Amino acid sequence: MTLNIFIFFLFSLASTQEQWDIIYKSFQDSNTMDASGWIVLNNFNGILFSTCNGTRLFGGYNSFGPNTTVSKHFSLPPHYQINVTFEFWKIDSWNAEYVYFFADDVSRQKQFLYDDGTQLCGSNQINRNEIGVPVTIIMNHISESLFLIMTTNLDETAHSESWAFRDFTLSIVRCPLGCLFCSDNDYNNCYQWTGILSLWHESILLDGWLKNDNIQPSTYKCVSFDLVGGYLNLAPSDKLEKIIQNLIFHYQIQISVQLWKIDTWNNENFELLVDDQIQKQIVLGTTGSYSICGSTGLESIFNIAVTLPHSSSSCKITMQTNHNVATTDAYWGIRAFNIYIAQNCYYGCKQCLGPLKTDCSVCIREWVFYNSLCIYPSPMLGITIRITQIKDPKSHERIPMEINLLETNQQVVTQGTFTYTIDKNLQILNIRVYAKCYPNKKMLSYFIKCIECQSQNQYQFQHYCYGAINSIIYNARFQQKTVSEQQLIINSSDTECSIYQVVNVGNEQLQIKLLQILQQNV
Repeated sequence: MTLNIFIFFLFSLASTQEQWDIIYKSFQDSNTMDASGWIVLNNFNGILFSTCNGTRLFGGYNSFGPNTTVSKHFSLPPHYQINVTFEFWKIDSWNAEYVYFFADDVSRQKQFLYDDGTQLCGSNQINRNEIGVPVTIIMNHISESLFLIMTTNLDETAHSESWAFRDFTLSIVRCPLGCLFCSDNDYNNCYQWTGILSLWHESILLDGWLKNDNIQPSTYKCVSFDLVGGYLNLAPSDKLEKIIQNLIFHYQIQISVQLWKIDTWNNENFELLVDDQIQKQIVLGTTGSYSICGSTGLESIFNIAVTLPHSSSSCKITMQTNHNVATTDAYWGIRAFNIYIAQNCYYGCKQCLGPLKTDCSVCIREWVFYNSLCIYPSPMLGITIRITQIKDPKSHERIPMEINLLETNQQVVTQGTFTYTIDKNLQILNIRVYAKCYPNKKMLSYFIKCIECQSQNQYQFQHYCYGAINSIIYNARFQQKTVSEQQLIINSSDTECSIYQVVNVGNEQLQIKLLQILQQNV
C-alpha cells in the first residue's frame, strides 16, 4: 500500500519550544476503539467498527457510506493552537468523489479515485482499492470548544463506496500558566484576561437574548450541534441582541462568537456591534464549503473575535444582517459565544487603563502615584531646606562633596557610590552636604518636594561664590511617609553629589532622586 501524507491545513508550525499536550486519543487499535461522544448519523446496518486487512477501523466497508456524517464536540482547556491527526481510509470504488473535513471554521476536502491504493478489503472486486491517508490539521485556535465533522459526497451504497478512519489524536498548546485565555505563549499578553460569560458550546441558554427586540430566538440542530437561530429561525434583516449588566471593573473587553452561514446568500453583511458601534463585518457570499444543514445551499463557518477598550458596567451586544432583495433562501446561526474582560492591572495598581506599569490610574493602599507609576514605599519628601554660604576654615580637609546623614551618624568622606539602609522607625532624616565652591563656578541644587506635582516636584536653587566664600552648606530635612525600611543610593564626585531612594514598581526597582548638587562653569 502506498502511503500518501495529506496535510490539510498548516496555519503555523509549532516551534521547538512549544509543548503539545495530548488531550484526547482513540481508535489506535482493537483495545482503544472508544466511540464515546462521537455522533454517527446514517451509518449502514448499525455497524460502527470493521477490520481491513488486520487493521481495526472506526467505520469501514458496509458501515460508513453515502450520507454518513461523523461529528464530535471537544471541551478544551485554555490554549492557542490545536493539532488534529488521524488516518482516513477510502474503501472501494470512489469515482472522483470527495471527503470533507470541518474543524470549526477550517474546512478541507480530498478527492479519491476508485483505483487509489491497493486491494485490501471491501467488496474485493478488481480495481476497487483501499488506501489509508494520514491527515494533519494544525491551526491557531482560542475557543474553549472545538467541533469536528467528517462526511462525503458518495452516491452509491456502502457495499460499493465506503470510508473509515482510525488513530485519532487531538493535541493542544496550552496558555501560559496562570492565563485563562491567550493567543500566544507570552504571559504578559494574557494574565489580565478573565472570562465572564460562556454560552452555546454544548447547551443553549437564551436568558435575556431577544430576536428583533421582542421575541426569544429559536434554536436549530445542524448535524449534532445546536445553534441559536439557524435554518428557518434567523434570516436576513433579523437581529439578535442582549445587554450584559453589572460588569466588574475592567479596561478592555474581548468578544468571540462562531457564525454559521446557512444556504445561499447574495453578499449581505453580518455585523457584530458593541454598544451600538460596529466592530466586525463579514460578507455572506453565495459560496460555501458543503451542504451540512439547511436546504440546498452551501454552509460556511466563521470564528469572529474582537477586542476593544471598554470600562462601562454594561455592554450591549448586537448581531444582525441586512437583506438583498434577490435573496430568498438564506439563514444564519450562532454558537460558541464568549466574553472576556481585562481587569488585572500591573502589581500595585487598583485601577488602570491597560496591563502595563504605565497604565495605572489609581494605586492600592500604601502605594503612591508617581510619573504614571504606582510605587512603594512612598519616597521621603523634603520639608525644610536651609542653604548657607560660608568661609570654611576646614575646607582643605574635606572632599569636594561631603555628605552627612545626621540621625544615623553616617558620613560619606570618600568618592564613589554607596548604599545605605534607613530604619523603618526613623521618621525624620536630616542630610547635610558640605560643597566646595570656587570663583567662576555656579552651584545648582535640586530637592524633592512632592510626589503628585509631576514636572514641579522639586525645589531648584542656584548659587555663586565670591570673595572669601569657599563653601556652601546644604541642610535638607526629609520626612519618611511609609513605615518601612528605605534604601538610599549615594553618589559623590568632584563636581556632583546625588541621593536616590530605591522604590518598587511591581517586581522591578526604580531610583527616585531626593537631592542633587552640581558644580558647573559659569
